[in-house]
Amino acid sequence: MNDILTSVTLDSANMIPYVEEYPSVALTTSTGLVFVKKADILYCLAENSYTNVYLKGGRKVTVSKHLKKVEQALPSNTFVRIHDSHLINLQHLVRYVNDNHSCVLMTNGEELSVS
Repeated sequence: MNDILTSVTLDSANMIPYVEEYPSVALTTSTGLVFVKKADILYCLAENSYTNVYLKGGRKVTVSKHLKKVEQALPSNTFVRIHDSHLINLQHLVRYVNDNHSCVLMTNGEELSVS
């Protein structure tokens, strides 16, 4: 699979298309696919041609895809790009701070820059 999973092949004649209601997403890592619940994703940070996906419980999954590809695999009504290198899950947004340094506070206590 060359991309973040958007469909699952059943056989040569049948395909299950990507459906936004699926609770999980498959993330492509250097060792294979990691399935995570979309609701468990706090935010994603771009790092060169990789993306670090931060999850509930302090877990981090490094995805071997650009942030844009990860963003395309997640529902746009829940995941929002706040910076060239930051994609957040609005369900884990605690606060937006608008001062000299605009940022958001996430449920895990992390502050992420907004641009």
